[in-house]
Amino acid sequence: MTRYGVDYLRRAVQERVQKEGLRPFSTRTGIPLGQLRSLLQGRAARSTTLELMSSVLGLEFYIGPARRRRLGRPSLPPEIAKALHLPREADVADAIEVIDKDVMASKLREGMGVVKGLVDRAASAAALLPDLVSGSDSSGGSAQPGDSVVVIPLVADAPRETPATGAAPERTPEVSIAVATQALPDWARPERLMCFRAVGDAMEPTIQSGDLVAVDTGQRTPEDDALFALQMDSGLAVRRLQRTGRHWFATSDNPAYLSQPLSDGERIVGRIAWCEPHGESG
Repeated sequence: MTRYGVDYLRRAVQERVQKEGLRPFSTRTGIPLGQLRSLLQGRAARSTTLELMSSVLGLEFYIGPARRRRLGRPSLPPEIAKALHLPREADVADAIEVIDKDVMASKLREGMGVVKGLVDRAASAAALLPDLVSGSDSSGGSAQPGDSVVVIPLVADAPRETPATGAAPERTPEVSIAVATQALPDWARPERLMCFRAVGDAMEPTIQSGDLVAVDTGQRTPEDDALFALQMDSGLAVRRLQRTGRHWFATSDNPAYLSQPLSDGERIVGRIAWCEPHGESG
C-alpha cells in the first residue's frame, strides 16, 4: 500500500495521465502501458509496480501495520480533504505536506522554464558565431555588404517627410543588427537597408509588436500582396499593399483591422526585406 492506499495512488496517476497523456507518461516514467491500465482500471498490481509509481509521483511507499493518527493532530474538514484528494482520516499535517509539495513542484517548473529559455538563447547565439567570425576582417571590423552577414542600421522611425524619390531615410550606424545574407531576398540591397521594431498588432500573426523589420528603402514601387513600410500620421508602420482595379489599399493581416485606401499622406518608405522572429518577407 502507499501512504494513503492504492486508491490515492490511482487518483494521483489519473491526474498525471490526464495532464500528460497515457503514452507520454509511460515513456517518461518507464512504467509499461499495461501496468498503468491495470492500475487505472482497478485491477491488481504488483508491489514493485506500486513502488515505482509511488517513487515517480513523490509518494511514500509503505507496507506494514495500519498507522494511527498521532495525538494532538486536528483532523481536516471533509470538503478540504476531498479538494486535496486526501482520505477522510487525513489530518492538518498531511494537508500541509501535500500543499508544500505542490508549491515546490510549481516553483521547479517555473525554474526549468527559465533555464530552458536561457539555453535556447545561448544556442541561437552560438549558431551565429561562425557567420559573425567569417563576416569580420582581420582588424576586427564589422561585416561588409557581400559577406555572409549583413549589418543593418537600427532606426527609431523614418523621417516624417520621405520624398518619393531621392535620398533614403537617414541611417544611424551607431546601433545595428546582423542578418545572414541568405535570409534576404535577391532584390534586397544591403546598402539601402534599415531596420526598426514593429509596433501594434495590425500585422499579426505575420509580424508581432516588437519584431525587428528590415526595409529596402530603394524598393518603393507598389507590389501586389507584398509587405511595405509606410510613413503614416502615427509613425512608421508595416502594411500589405493590395491592388483593386486602379487603386491601391493598405491592408492588415489581422482581420480586426479594415483595409484603407493608400492616401498621399501615407508615403511608401520601402519594401520589407526581412522580419524576425515571427514574420516572413513579402
